[in-house]
Amino acid sequence: MQATATQAMIPKARGMYAKRISAAEYEEMMRRRTVPELAALLKRHPYFSGSLATLSTTGPHRGQIEELLNMDIFQKYESLVKYDFSGDGFSRVYLAECELRELLKALHLISIGLLGAYLQQMPAYLVGKTEIDLFALSRARSLKDVVEVTARTPYHRPLRARWLADPTLRDFPMTEAALLKAYYAMVFELIDRSLTGRDAQSTEELYRQEAEIYNLELLLRVKAFFPKVYSPDEIRQLLLPYSHRMPKRRLDALIETDSREVALQLLRQAGFLTVEAPEDIPLAGGQRIYVFARRSLHLTASPVAALAAFLSLAKLERENVVNVVEGVRYNLPPEKIRPLLHV
Repeated sequence: MQATATQAMIPKARGMYAKRISAAEYEEMMRRRTVPELAALLKRHPYFSGSLATLSTTGPHRGQIEELLNMDIFQKYESLVKYDFSGDGFSRVYLAECELRELLKALHLISIGLLGAYLQQMPAYLVGKTEIDLFALSRARSLKDVVEVTARTPYHRPLRARWLADPTLRDFPMTEAALLKAYYAMVFELIDRSLTGRDAQSTEELYRQEAEIYNLELLLRVKAFFPKVYSPDEIRQLLLPYSHRMPKRRLDALIETDSREVALQLLRQAGFLTVEAPEDIPLAGGQRIYVFARRSLHLTASPVAALAAFLSLAKLERENVVNVVEGVRYNLPPEKIRPLLHV
């Protein structure tokens, strides 16, 4: 009975994905003249199933739209994991990602001196569902406070190490890197524990692609905008210890070069991302993940692999919607918005 119930996650994920915004519907969205018109169209789309019911159609702003889209993904995630009776723990993976996002949000606000501001940004839909007490997090006024809030979680030890090294959060990217490393270590541990064979390989490959895109975007951003801030050894500390297709020797060359142009050339020579500027990396990398995750969702016989693929696709759908909203806001023609979409 449990195996049958768990297997039900696969058709459920495929069915939800089938309701996504189509290419034709994106074309209609891109031709809206104002963001309120676009918001009204989004609210009626069946993919969002009421999660955008509170979206304003008079003065919607990006922050409100993104938070409602985050809630939409979480609601879809909850509707999938109710079928999971395996007890292997992997279904918690997206909840852990949400915790990571909230930790980074709260720490960023502390780092820029907006003490107490997290309470206004705390998502109500996550309250009581995370291992981290979000109300306790909202009361944190320092990194030391956050260290105490994260006791008995995978984030406690890396945060404590950062507090000892940098108690005032002067180097926020290093703290972000420490938390991301803890998150991905947990993800790969869950994959090892929950999956075997081809399903383990494809799920691990999905997360390795995600980590590699993060590394390359960060690396090129440092080369382009902060060339003298971090030494090569410090850049290595910022990067996640995971790769997918980038050979170590080429990554080392990227780290060592002082030239933005050389870095872009090295990346193009790697042959798996076509980019002209650092800001192209998220889009090109997202397209790779989109193709891989879509194929995995259609072919997998593993509920865990289906969950991982669906979550990747849902996050890319969120990115699509935000890009369309911003394009309409700034009166970009459809031909300028269309290349930004994963469809």
